Amino acid sequence: MIATPQDISTKLVTETAKGTLIKVPVTLRYVAGRIEFVKSPFALKSEIKAMAGSRWHGYIEGDKRKIWSVADCPRNRFQLGYLQGENVYEWFDRELVRHQYRRPLMPHQRDMANAGLTYHFQIWAAEMGTGKTLSAQEVMERSGADCWYWIGPKTSLPNIRREFRKWSMDPMVRVEMMTYEALVRKVDDWKSDDELPRGVIFDESSKLKTPTSQRSKAAQRLADMIRAEYGFDGYVILMSGTPSPKSPIDWWSQAEIAWPGFLREGSVKALEQRLAFMADKQFDAGVFKKRVGWKDDDSKCDVCGETELEGPHELDGITDPDDYHRFEPSKNEVAFMYERLSGLVIIKHKKDCLSLPEKSYRKIVCKPTTSTLRVAQAIASSAPNAVTGMTLLRELSDGFQYREVKDGKTKCPHCPESCGTVHEWFDPDDDDRTFRAIDMLDEALVARLEKREVACPRCGGSGEVDKMKRIVREVPCPKTKALKALLEENEEVGRIVIFAGFTGSVDRVTGICHKEGWDVVRCDGRGFQVTKHDGQVITDVDPLDYWADAENNPRVAFVAHPESGGMSLTLVEARTAVYWSNSFKPEYRAQSEDRIHRKGMDENLGCTIVDLVHLPTDERVLEVIRENRRLEKMTMGDFSDALTEDAADESEAMEVVDAC
Repeated sequence: MIATPQDISTKLVTETAKGTLIKVPVTLRYVAGRIEFVKSPFALKSEIKAMAGSRWHGYIEGDKRKIWSVADCPRNRFQLGYLQGENVYEWFDRELVRHQYRRPLMPHQRDMANAGLTYHFQIWAAEMGTGKTLSAQEVMERSGADCWYWIGPKTSLPNIRREFRKWSMDPMVRVEMMTYEALVRKVDDWKSDDELPRGVIFDESSKLKTPTSQRSKAAQRLADMIRAEYGFDGYVILMSGTPSPKSPIDWWSQAEIAWPGFLREGSVKALEQRLAFMADKQFDAGVFKKRVGWKDDDSKCDVCGETELEGPHELDGITDPDDYHRFEPSKNEVAFMYERLSGLVIIKHKKDCLSLPEKSYRKIVCKPTTSTLRVAQAIASSAPNAVTGMTLLRELSDGFQYREVKDGKTKCPHCPESCGTVHEWFDPDDDDRTFRAIDMLDEALVARLEKREVACPRCGGSGEVDKMKRIVREVPCPKTKALKALLEENEEVGRIVIFAGFTGSVDRVTGICHKEGWDVVRCDGRGFQVTKHDGQVITDVDPLDYWADAENNPRVAFVAHPESGGMSLTLVEARTAVYWSNSFKPEYRAQSEDRIHRKGMDENLGCTIVDLVHLPTDERVLEVIRENRRLEKMTMGDFSDALTEDAADESEAMEVVDAC
């Protein structure tokens, strides 16, 4: 006999338009993985819509009930408990339990370890170089759990193993290390009898910022399994120095993995609605909401996002009467994220933890030649779209262009088994009316179409197509002259770090270093490689050990793409980091800068960050990076105008290099 779902009557807390909290009666029904609001007042509508999987049944074909329902999941049960008046945040409101440590942990490292051991489910938003790895090691050893997973980027895992060896990890604690890609495979192939770890560390957790990505889904599933199996005795700790690199809504997925429902909003879009100014925009498919700015300043209008002076807030004869509205001050929701995440997130800023010398910034402006400017103009005018144009200009600014050239023949991927023919459908009454597919066509039309076999339009019936290979064509670039001068400046130190935004750029920089007599430790999407200045590849040495051995390797350049070699590495032997070019991903700029600015650096020499600027695209990328970093710091409780100060420092240290 199938049990009939029971209706549950309760009262939920909601807020009126005037801001008053009231309790309203509702009737809930738990059925088929959904929580139905059989009876609910209109005042509760916004609370229900903010939950995960909210759905209005009046729009469902065949279901005429005028009710809301949400997904029956841990985050919604957590939120319902909160609305019923339960103290669901009690676990995170407890007083911090402080421990004694035998290792020489700094105060902020003890704070992180104490938070992990007290609350178990945490996000450590601690800036790069603050020693998160050692704190995590202490948590793993003191947790009582003998099985842990450590998930991180591929290039970071060798360095983590080095850290564990350095601090003598307890051999009784089994730590299985894997990349995020390996985690996806492991979770997909999970069997009921597989050993479930009691704790997991997600290193560089900003990689989990997109909830729809495979790695985020795998991380969510693993964390949910740990909570279901071990409850509050489990451990889920996410660590990142750049938790919201692109926008403030990057927090949502990471918070959901750490503890579902901690943030009220049930989706990234719901959080964006709260943190951003949204406006109706007309698209081909209809009218949709589009973000037009962030609620990051109390002086902005809550209606239009403009300040009182800049927006249409006065009928002065200039403002369009249709746009006019009274100024209504907004709330700085971006800054408020700092308070909303309290308890789940522990934030540590390097400036508050370490007495390191400030980074100094230099900008070397490399003047382009007249011919380069002409080529740039031609690229800008002929590019099919803005994204392609920007990419091509960034390549030109780096001194190369990618080109596709023929490299023999390969089987045609378009026709079945490269047979040279494909099927098409045609109208017998109109032979010129043909179709390659009929899946989306009207049934009446499909009924009168006939099928025939024709030569494949891709290969022309041969079954083969040209095989294309991408090559790099280098062009003269004044950045070369600037880099040679920087290599000469750092000869005495014997170490320099250089980041470049394209594989072609990494190749070019590597060649320059070799010509100037420098060995190279290279790190890009293909992994690590060590080469002597004469081009000889060294295979029997750990790349990071080779870098650290200054006695036997007097001049070594670390050359990397910021996305591959800019995270979880310690390169304090160098005092200069050079950016041949940047990518549009702010996370990797912030992360990569701190590879040389951390504990263990030579505090007398300090560290210098150098940007090589050639075409205006280089400056544009830097502007995007600065703005995103400003918003991220605001969500982490840092309201200082540090980036503006950095920009000023860069202007004061500007140098000009003539074209070569």
